[in-house]
Amino acid sequence: MAKQLERNYVWECDYGDRSHLVPVLETLLDEQDASSLQMVNVMVNHNIYNLELFIVLSYDNPIEDHIINMKELFLDTGVRYRPDITYDELFKEMAHRRFNCMTLIDSELVELRFNSFFEYKEKKEVANIISMRPLGKKIPVFISHTSRNKPIIEDLIPFLNAANLPIWYDDINIDYGESIVGKVQEGIKDSGSVIFWITKEFLKSNWCQIEMESFLVRLAGKNDILILAVVHEDIEIEDLPVFIAGRKFLKVSETDTVEHIARKLIPPLYRYMESRNK
Repeated sequence: MAKQLERNYVWECDYGDRSHLVPVLETLLDEQDASSLQMVNVMVNHNIYNLELFIVLSYDNPIEDHIINMKELFLDTGVRYRPDITYDELFKEMAHRRFNCMTLIDSELVELRFNSFFEYKEKKEVANIISMRPLGKKIPVFISHTSRNKPIIEDLIPFLNAANLPIWYDDINIDYGESIVGKVQEGIKDSGSVIFWITKEFLKSNWCQIEMESFLVRLAGKNDILILAVVHEDIEIEDLPVFIAGRKFLKVSETDTVEHIARKLIPPLYRYMESRNK
């Protein structure tokens, strides 16, 4: 009778979030002996610029449901099955000092051997000592403008940043290849306030009209957005949308400096955004 072919399963895990894998490995080694589960290898890359953790399992003659149970256990931990990576590929990287490899056999020794195999602590341990809070997650201010006004908007942003006001700005928040419509809609949804930079070009722009309508929907639905308008001096009040004309807006002229405009916008923005970010 021909020998059955081996079946390998490569799982990519998070080096910095790994302790929850110990019970899974203990369960597998308790319930699946070497006649079915013939190899459990842990492969770790301790290069601080490329920390990696892979677990490779090999089955020779698996007992019924062993593979199904194994997959369920690993998928429940949130690790990623990597059929695009083979054990041979990982093993060859050891020759280039990329991985250290450990074979687990005894379930009673899993916790001791697994935990002592890593040079760096888990994220949760480090987070108790050093802040790991994601940056750039404060609710931003959205600036709606035409492309003609980009230079003055880009001059305004550093003044707002200096007042601790993060900005959603299309040139920065949309990468090449990403959907412009999709990312702008995300920006509208995630922002806590909006500045409409209203010029004659703005009022003629279909894109700016769509942005205004989107924010108006938010205002009508949740009323959870601060709306500010900077209106150029050559715009008559009757030319403004009703929901803009009915609010106090900032009228500006060609002689107003960007710093002057920033001084007017920062106090109401700061008060509102601080209340939203608490």
